Amino acid sequence: MAASGRSPSGFVSLLLLLVGVLLFWLTVPNLGTAARAATADGPRGTFTAARLVCVGHAGHTSCEWSGTFRSDDGTVELAGVKLYGSGRESFEAGQTAPAVDVGNAGRVYDPTGSRSWIVTVVLVVLAYILLLAVARRHLMPPALPGIRRPSMPRRGHG
Repeated sequence: MAASGRSPSGFVSLLLLLVGVLLFWLTVPNLGTAARAATADGPRGTFTAARLVCVGHAGHTSCEWSGTFRSDDGTVELAGVKLYGSGRESFEAGQTAPAVDVGNAGRVYDPTGSRSWIVTVVLVVLAYILLLAVARRHLMPPALPGIRRPSMPRRGHG
């Protein structure tokens, strides 16, 4: 129960539950890929830039280079992949760079690793906090009547 003695709002709890479940659904499957991207764990090879792909949103344009990836041992060949973190000035068509395939569909990474895992971890933690809030609102036993929480003694009197 809420501190005021009223029962928690079902609508607010439903929203918290839906957002928490949605965040878990979107992020948990990506934890492995995020960890591999952070440590550059995967077949190493060469990314060859083919074209610059730009997307505009909210007054901002974001660009990445799209191209092909071929692993050093020739076992992995990917077409139409983007090099994470590449920007407008990173390449010209036909230029190459070392890259790693961490298993993220449509994307390869720099061999030094990536910090993209930070967003994934923050969203997982946020989902956990939201679901914990719903659980505390509805699964914790209500306070017993007549029992008050201890108050802190006042300072300066005395």
